[in-house]
This record gives sequence, structure tokens and C-alpha cells, in this order.
Amino acid sequence: MRHTLQERCEAQIRNEAMLRKGHRLEFESIMKLAAMLYVNAGREVDVARLRECKRILKDKVGMFSNFRGHMQYLVQVKMALSDDPAAYLDGVLDIYQRLKAGRVLPGEMVAMAATTIYENCSADVRDTVVDKTRMAYAKIKEQHRFLTGEEDLALIALMVMAGIDPDRAAVRAEEMYAILKGRYLPGSDTPQTVAMVLSLSEKPAEQKAQGFFGLYDACKAAGHATSKDKAMAIYATYADLEANLSEVVAEIGEVDDWLKRQKGYGALGVGASIRRLFAATLVLEDRVEDSAVAVTGTTSVVAQTVVEELLLLLISIILTSIVISNTVNTSH
Repeated sequence: MRHTLQERCEAQIRNEAMLRKGHRLEFESIMKLAAMLYVNAGREVDVARLRECKRILKDKVGMFSNFRGHMQYLVQVKMALSDDPAAYLDGVLDIYQRLKAGRVLPGEMVAMAATTIYENCSADVRDTVVDKTRMAYAKIKEQHRFLTGEEDLALIALMVMAGIDPDRAAVRAEEMYAILKGRYLPGSDTPQTVAMVLSLSEKPAEQKAQGFFGLYDACKAAGHATSKDKAMAIYATYADLEANLSEVVAEIGEVDDWLKRQKGYGALGVGASIRRLFAATLVLEDRVEDSAVAVTGTTSVVAQTVVEELLLLLISIILTSIVISNTVNTSH
């Protein structure tokens, strides 16, 4: 395994261990994503600061707020990584109120969309991004009423922040969806999610689709692919990575095999599909970071930031979908 990738993987496991010492989480996969946030920030877990952020969150939001659901831990981590946790939460709550306007029962991912906009937009453009995100969401919802959910808001916000206007966002998403849907069962919302991720890339639609399925199929042939559900959407984040396919697949396999030997990733842990989701994420993050270091300049740094935010959002969407599905299934 490459040295930088090995270091990233080891940092991931160290942060997971620290989180386990300080907090009990019902869902192992959410804790692993929280640990990844620290790795991306180049920081070690500060358990005391996390506890303080939990107190601030509890004081500022109600018991039934969507900042207190499956995603609450990620919000706490984001607060802990900010310079001023209380101010961070105030800013996110303000955007959240605007995003949820008119929604009777907003979902947890509306909160995640709010953190995305707050962290990646300057104060003078946040209102505009919120308005355009709501407009683009409404247009995409018109196209696919039952497939488009609030979990898509954050991805749509990224499209808007990338400079894609609401009308164009809807056209791009629909173009990609039409190409992708043939590989899925009718009614699956996975091609909708993948379509919005791929819409962030400027490459031709057919090329993006071929690259996405090509990477998934290659990982599957090597025995290191996620299951063919929402988890496979992770391969769409590789759309703009210029790299040799066989090398990428080999690295994903190396990380998958390495993680399998770590606590929480084996047969009694998160399972093969989620483990491979994290393996693909760790490989991409390391490759993008290496590219940003090798090619100094604004473009590479912006690209790295977008990829990291996209990965966080996509994994959050995937894990939330799986967690909610499992919760519903076990309650019957």
C-alpha cells in the first residue's frame, strides 16, 4: 500500500478508537464516518470538545429536531472542528430554517444540506445558494416526484455551488438518469443519486456513465465491490479522477483487505459492502490530496474541497438510507 494511503488508513483507525472511548454510538458506520472527518481535517479526536459540542447542541435545539437524529453526531463533529462551535451551529440553524421553509416534516438530510452550504459559501452568497437550491430541487422533483427526496438537497446544493443554475441542474440530472436507469430495477432511487453526483463533472454524459459502471464492474470482478444498491453510488465520485483503472481497483482491494482485519470492519462489523464503501473513499481522498499537493494552485485546492464534501454527503446519504431501512425492517 502507498505510504500516504497507509497513513490515512491508520489515522482512520486511531480516530475510531478514540471515538469509541468517549462515546457510545448505536451505529458503527456513523462513528466511522465521524472519524473520517477528523482524518480529512488532519486532526485527532478531542473527546472533551465533542462533549461540549453535544451540550451546546442539546441546549440550542429541541428533542425532536433533525439535528438530534442519526446525523446528530456528524453535526457535533463539524462543530468540534470549527473555530467557534456555538457560532457554527447558529449559522447552520439559520440556513436550515430557510431550507426547510414550507416543509411539514423535513428529513435529517436537510440539516446536512445546511452544514454544506454554511461551510462552503461565504456569508454574502448563502441566501442566493439557498434560494437556487430550493428552485433546482423543485424542478428535479417535478421530473421524478417519488424518486427525489430531501436527501438529494445537499447534492443539489453542491451543483448550485459549482455554478450550475437551477434549470441546467435539472437538465443535467435528467440526462444522466436516462442513461443510468437501464441498469437498475424500476423504482430504484440509486440512479437518481448517481445522476446528481455525475452531474458535477463536465465530462460528456455517456463517458461519465461508462466510467462509473466500468469502475464498479472492475471492482466486482476483483471481489472488492459494494453491493449493487445505494452504496455503489460511491464510484460516481471518481468521475474526474485521471488514473489508471487497474491501479485504482488494486488499491481499493488493498484497503478492503486491510480494513477487514481492523475492529468493526469484519464479519461482525459493518459488513463487506459498507467496508468497501469506506475503502473506495479512503483511496479517492488520498489520490485527490496527492494531486492537490503535486499541482499547486487554486483549481486543485478547490477540487479537493469539493471531493471531500461530496464524499461526506454521499456517504451520509447512503448510511442514513441503510440505517433507516434496517430500523424499519427490525421493527416489524
